[in-house]
Amino acid sequence: MGFITRLWSGLLGAWIYIGERIFPPVIHPMLVHFPIVLLWTALLVDLLGRMMRSPDRFFDRASFWLTVLGFLAGVVAAAAGVISEQFVRWTPTTLALLTAHQRDAVLAGFFALAAIGSRMWARYPASSRRYHQWSFGLTGRGRPTGLYTLLLVGAVTMVTVTASLGGTMVYKYGAGVAHVTYHNPLPRHSKG
Repeated sequence: MGFITRLWSGLLGAWIYIGERIFPPVIHPMLVHFPIVLLWTALLVDLLGRMMRSPDRFFDRASFWLTVLGFLAGVVAAAAGVISEQFVRWTPTTLALLTAHQRDAVLAGFFALAAIGSRMWARYPASSRRYHQWSFGLTGRGRPTGLYTLLLVGAVTMVTVTASLGGTMVYKYGAGVAHVTYHNPLPRHSKG
């Protein structure tokens, strides 16, 4: 276990060293919108597909691929977040929010990956009767399942909570925001 920990620390340290020199400090805010939008769209397309029941299963396939893209975009946004957090002065409050933000982002990724896995499991089910006996009607060959939709709702919920925590860090506590005093160049109109 010590070897894996040292390997991970070395890779993370190398990523931070290289990333700080290549990417701008605002790389994470530039990328975070993609996983949010892709996962929300995947859920909406999945629900639309359940209502439409198109014979070519366009909505089913679109929802699956949007989920895959949302998961991958989340991985990229998380990697960018590791870079961006190096440029922020943290307070105890914002550090606690960052920890919750990271935890919830990992949970969002877990739910998205589990949704992808459930969809692939439904695509290639075992042919035994025992499998069908324990599936509880949540799986079906080559089509979205109740389990997929449930896991996708979990991913969307967690990515929304993650985004809310990120927004709170920035807009309420000013994490990553340079203190700037703005001067209003327009003259004030006086009554009189």
